[in-house]
Amino acid sequence: MTIIPKHSPYIVGIDLGTSNSAIAVFIKGQTDVIPIDGNKTLPSVLSVRVDGEILVGKAARNRLIIDPENTVASIKREMGGNWKKEFKSLPGKIYTPTDVTAEILSKLVNGAQQTGTVDLLGTPRYAVICIPANFDDTQKTATLEAGKLANLDVLYLLEEPVAAAIAYAIEKDRDQTILVYDLGGGTFDVSILQVDSTKDRRAEFKILAKEGIPKLGGDDFDRKIMEIAAHKFQEISKIDILDLKKDFGISLKALREAQQKLRDAAETAKWELTESKTAQIAIPNLIKDESGHVHNLDIEIGRSEFNDAIRELILSSKNAVQTALDNAKLTIENISRIILVGGSTKVPLAQEMLTEMFGKPPYSDTDPDTVVARGAAIFAAMLNVQSDVDIGTTGVTPPVLAIANIVTHFLGIATQGGKFSCLIEKGREIPSNTPIAASKEFTTSRDDMTELRISVYQSDRLAEFVDTESVNCIGEFFLSGIPPKPRGEERIKVTFEIDRQNLLKVKASSSSSVGELKIKKL
Repeated sequence: MTIIPKHSPYIVGIDLGTSNSAIAVFIKGQTDVIPIDGNKTLPSVLSVRVDGEILVGKAARNRLIIDPENTVASIKREMGGNWKKEFKSLPGKIYTPTDVTAEILSKLVNGAQQTGTVDLLGTPRYAVICIPANFDDTQKTATLEAGKLANLDVLYLLEEPVAAAIAYAIEKDRDQTILVYDLGGGTFDVSILQVDSTKDRRAEFKILAKEGIPKLGGDDFDRKIMEIAAHKFQEISKIDILDLKKDFGISLKALREAQQKLRDAAETAKWELTESKTAQIAIPNLIKDESGHVHNLDIEIGRSEFNDAIRELILSSKNAVQTALDNAKLTIENISRIILVGGSTKVPLAQEMLTEMFGKPPYSDTDPDTVVARGAAIFAAMLNVQSDVDIGTTGVTPPVLAIANIVTHFLGIATQGGKFSCLIEKGREIPSNTPIAASKEFTTSRDDMTELRISVYQSDRLAEFVDTESVNCIGEFFLSGIPPKPRGEERIKVTFEIDRQNLLKVKASSSSSVGELKIKKL
């Protein structure tokens, strides 16, 4: 009799996407993307029904417009923020982005166990979760917490472009400088990496630069098609189905149901336009006007019309690509290959822009929908941890792979007068085997201070004051145990330490105390 362990011995790789997520595992020398509900990706959408049932995935996405008050999408954009929601049918429970993300992770994990296509020998417990290259410390901490709520031990937060590079390079000899163009459903990232997988027993991935646009992706393309279709429909029917405030004599419910139909049709049309020059949007019984007349929608959208609508969005990603090249001190001629990540890279205009910019087409021998999950699964297999081992830390170093990262943001603390005192600069290299640290000393500002609050800030660009628009507070720390002395006599040393996952630790000591001060994150 075979005894199936409670927990799977495999470590899964998870692509936690803004619009769609995926889960994969490396078994018997190959990577398997595990289908959830019969599909290789799961819509990252949660909805709560009137009876309190929680839906995640396609069933939830189908309710996105018809029941927006109880449906949540693109929660990844809110990670680490103050977003909160209480659903009517679940009174007393306040959902945060971490809670919603935990439900999505649970759906992936439970679905992976139940699918039957891949035998995981139990419920996945260990995971490598992929995150955008420009996630800050607060967003990463929220992601780790979501993993805990989903009963996962998150061994590593792997940046999406690194995962894509691993899937691209780990099984072949590569010595190249690659650019990863990651355009998903809701976010855009570009990263430049030096890849060397030619050495025996050790592959090296060095991040040279990374930039991003937090709100850019396929959802925006769908919206553009919806606007085109709605405008054409309005010319015929005199009804703007995207306007929920104007009085057309039509119920709000009917307008939302029409919008949901149009959204689904727009997404289908977007994919048709990746293969064809035109797409047909035909929706019978789209909406009934105040006189009871039923209006149908039957229009054609050309690729050129679609391209014109999204051109400015694509150009904004081009600008980010150029910024990454400038920050890496590289030119277009230095890039060996462009690797596409994310389903929205299938849009022809994105590929045309890259081809025109680099003088060659992007590399096409990868599936942009699943390359991140597959890379995460390969990385996870390299951790080589069994389910009965006490991990104890997320700082696991794979024996055959080295990742040299760079600091994502300028990091510092607030000092007197609201000044931003930078300790670690953006772009500084983080070696693959050791964290980096930086310290600054400050004096007490009044007599007999025994306690001190430290506010930690980050910024995309160097700033003088913390109230600058680009500067954000990512945490507050409370120090106690400072020896009481006259103002200015006691020196406080604050140390920032960043590991290769770009996770921040804050330490502090004083000039006359033994050891570190007690520090608590507020």
